[in-house]
Amino acid sequence: MTMSMKLWSIDNDRSLKPILTTKLNLEAQLEDWIANDPTILDLDLMVLGRQIRTYYGGVIDILALNREGDTVIIELKRDKTPRDIVAQCIDYASWVNDLTENEILEIHKSYTGKSLEAAYQTVFEDQLPESLNEKHQIVIVAASLDDATERIIEYLSEKHSVNINAVFFNIFEFDGKQILGRSWLKDPEVIEEESSKGRNPWTGYLFVNTGIAEGRVRDWKSNLQYSYVSAGGSSRCINAIRKLKPGDKIFAYIKNSGYVGYGLVEAEAVPVSEYEVNGKHMVDDLPRNHPWKTETVTTETGEWLAKVKWIKTFLREQAKWLTNGFANQNVVCKLRDRRTFDFLMKEFDVIQDGG
Repeated sequence: MTMSMKLWSIDNDRSLKPILTTKLNLEAQLEDWIANDPTILDLDLMVLGRQIRTYYGGVIDILALNREGDTVIIELKRDKTPRDIVAQCIDYASWVNDLTENEILEIHKSYTGKSLEAAYQTVFEDQLPESLNEKHQIVIVAASLDDATERIIEYLSEKHSVNINAVFFNIFEFDGKQILGRSWLKDPEVIEEESSKGRNPWTGYLFVNTGIAEGRVRDWKSNLQYSYVSAGGSSRCINAIRKLKPGDKIFAYIKNSGYVGYGLVEAEAVPVSEYEVNGKHMVDDLPRNHPWKTETVTTETGEWLAKVKWIKTFLREQAKWLTNGFANQNVVCKLRDRRTFDFLMKEFDVIQDGG
């Protein structure tokens, strides 16, 4: 079935009115948009380079790196046939698969003039992984997807475990404004799980970094009092906290202290100005000079809070720490380290079957 995207506005009488797509040459702009802000793909990426010429004569539109140090090939479909775009991507993947760490460093330096180590630290607030390019991923970007392209991608992904996916965008006109819409062929979370074969399986629980540190506004006592976890300051952090869904099981972590809470997410993240407890806005309880009372909150800045039902918690001074246990700068990530997981299940008295 050909993939397409449609939107409707809901009028005052609850009737639906189609929102029309524009005839703007979308794919001519998508490469720039993605290169400037890869978060529009809803993937945790940094750009290594653009228009990268392979040894085989092809040119990769965008080559990126994810947090794990794996490479991601991002290719615009443009006017290519299904056979051409898929064959081209597989050809690129065969080249990327053999890239050495030094070659990846050089690609990034040629594109940005900066070291990859420094850039990675800025983007992910973490140290560059010791090993790069252990795995790679293919993302095809299009304004629409035809039956043949969809069929080939699903066949490669499902039958041959090729880490390939497609995302398509459309621009809509509404009230004199242009709206960009996005949809994935396959859920990126499913693709991530399929591509993680060989790594530790996911435990079903999430690691959440509270972002609490000396000299910062966040405070663990407030997390407990008002039942939340939060993140903010950048679109990357905000996107991460907004991925939490009701029912998610989380272990909360404070850097340089340890794990301090186990709970269940009760509601998705909202701007701090909208966060309510017992029908009352939390910011109304904060001191008059608290930054959260006046800060501007958007999807790119400000603090976002997700409601959590805390089941067992400890004071920061009593945080639970396992030597060489799992901990990093991710705001939210899947807890895969079995040794850390077993430790936390015991320390927080969690019965796995009952959550």
